[in-house]
This record gives sequence, structure tokens and C-alpha cells, in this order.
Amino acid sequence: MRATPLPPGALLPRTEWRALGVSAQRLAGPGLVTVFRGFATPAAAPASVNTMCRVLQRNVLPGAIISHTTAAAILGIAIPWWSDRGMGVLSSASFLLGEKRIVPSTLPVPPGDKAGGPGASILSEVGNARVESGLPVDPSGLHPGPPTAVRPLTTPPLLHCRLDPGTQRSAGPHVLVHRTSRRASFTYQELELSHPYVVLLELASVLEHDDLVIAVDSLISRDPPLLGASLEAIWRAVGSYTAHWGAPALRKALRDARPNTDSPGETRTRLLLMRAGFPEPVINHPVVDPDTTKTRYLDLAYPEFKIGVEYDGDYHRLTKAQWRADQARKDSLASLGWDLRTFTGQDITQPLRALDALQRTFTRAGARAPSSSNWSGRAEELLGRSFRPPATG
Repeated sequence: MRATPLPPGALLPRTEWRALGVSAQRLAGPGLVTVFRGFATPAAAPASVNTMCRVLQRNVLPGAIISHTTAAAILGIAIPWWSDRGMGVLSSASFLLGEKRIVPSTLPVPPGDKAGGPGASILSEVGNARVESGLPVDPSGLHPGPPTAVRPLTTPPLLHCRLDPGTQRSAGPHVLVHRTSRRASFTYQELELSHPYVVLLELASVLEHDDLVIAVDSLISRDPPLLGASLEAIWRAVGSYTAHWGAPALRKALRDARPNTDSPGETRTRLLLMRAGFPEPVINHPVVDPDTTKTRYLDLAYPEFKIGVEYDGDYHRLTKAQWRADQARKDSLASLGWDLRTFTGQDITQPLRALDALQRTFTRAGARAPSSSNWSGRAEELLGRSFRPPATG
């Protein structure tokens, strides 16, 4: 007999799988992955994080509010790639389905690659690659439509939710339940989530300073995931949570956060420049390209000296078209007298070379530059920021 086809993206209770004709033996096999007690999804075409959250709060833990990094991923707030079994990487692989942001529960297969055999997982596929390369995954830009193929799901991502204090219910090993005092929530894409500003407060209890600044910057970026967010509004909101764990760290991050950014790499570069003693740069400074009459935006700029600083993520070298466009853009800006310095992930971890080059650029332009003692020797180690997960112990 032909096996009953498993509906892609479904997350159903055991009784419904049996009603569809799926045998008990098959339910216990590798073709279906248990997400919550009694609820399973097809390994080859698993439910999205959004669907998992919907089932969690409607069927498994009624009244639960999706929170922390899970809410951040659904809202489009930047989180580190290593967060919660690769939730940060899954967030960067989100795509648009109509007007909804969908976060997959496993990664798309790159063109020309194979879907992977049994044992492929979020952590082995992405965690190792990201750690070895030393590069972050920036959640920049959504892809239209779901991927054509994904890697098999073996371990569901860790989901966060919160319930009122005193509630003893749990949902199994793939859900972390926080029992907290009532905080603001809102309905977003048929899910009840922590309010975006509350999500920042929740992230403040688990993220290091720079990663928290990146999260704030992403919410008030040049192309924000949600309309209406502002630095001033976040300041007002955190004022009402002064007694909550995470509030002091969030206030500290807000002092370093800035609107109008485009990527985590830009934020990291700006923080590095200021810690090294350079003046605060203008973010996304507009310049009209004389060859195309298009407005170009410099990641970071010192307009009075015509010095620009750009962060080039790994995606800048993935295609010839992107590389050629970058070179043409830089050439046009240079023809207008702009002196551009480019930072990469390596320069964030080991900033000596890039900061020396920027210092020489400042000196040549007649601008006052900080002393190289700010970033040489032991000072470089203190300035550098790793893209690896923070040490625990």
C-alpha cells in the first residue's frame, strides 16, 4: 500500500495524524518530529516557527504569550545567529508570504546543494559554519516566498513564551516558559506576542551590550520591521519598567542606539569607531551619484572631511553582480572626492589594520585623529568583538 502523504507545514496532534491514515509505527519513526507532547510535524517539510507558536498558545498552553528571542524573530528584531538553537539564523532566513513574515524552523537549501541526509540540523549546518568563518548572519532583507527546499528538521528550535506567575503548566523540552508579572502584549499576525519594547526588555536579560544595541537599532532602522517605533518611545517605555530585570542594561543600550541604520555590521562598526576615539559619524549619509543621478547612502560618514566608512558583509562577495555594483558605486563616490574605508567582520574582531588606515585618512584630510595607542597592543584586544557565542561558565 502507498504511504499516506504528509501535508507539508502541518503540526497536528497524534489523533489527527491517525485519522489521516498515518500508522502508529510511522508516527514514531524519523519521518515525523515531535514538537510538543502529542503534536508532530513532517521532518521533510516542517511547520514554520509561526505555526509552532500558534499551536503552542492555542492548543498546548492556552493564554501563553510568545516572548524573548522567539517574538524577536517573528517581529524582525535582530538577534545573534547563535540564539536558542540557531533561532537567530532562522530569523535571517525569514521570508514573505503575502504580507506576513514567516520564520522557518529549518534552513533553506542553497542552490546546487543537497537537502542533507538524516542527522542534518540547524546547529551542525549553521553553527559550525558561522563559528569557523567568524561572520555573523545579518537579518537583512526578506526573501519573497518560501524556499523551494529545506533541510530536514531533526531538532525543533527552542521557543519562548510567558505565563502568569504561579502557573505550573509546561510544554516539553522545546519550550521555555517564563512566569513573569504582566507586561504589555499585542496581537501580530494572529499571534499574541510581547510588545516590541517589552521584547527589548526581555532580550536585555540575556544579550551582551553590543547585541542589545543591534536589536534596538534594528527596530528603528532605515527600513524598520514595524512602523511607529522610535528611540524616544522606547525610552518612555523602559521608564515604566525600572524595577524589572533587564531595565538597567536596556537603558545603557539605548544610550548607544541610533535610528536610521541598515545592518548589525554598521552598528558594530559605529560602536568600534567611537570606542577607538573617532568622532561619532553620520549614519547613512546621502550622496548623489554623478553617473546615475541616484542617491547613494554611505553607511557611516564624516561629511565635512568627505570620509566614508562602510561595512561589507559576506554577501558582498557572493555574486559577480553584487561585487560589480559595489565597485561601480565606490568608483563614482571616489570621483566626487570621497575617501572610503571598508571594514569587514575580520576588522571588527581585530581592528588594528582598519583603524590605522582610518587614522591616516583623517590625517591626510587635515582632521584631528585619535592616537593609535587607543587600539594597539592590549587596547586592540579590548576593542575587538567576537562573533562567537559568549562564554558560559
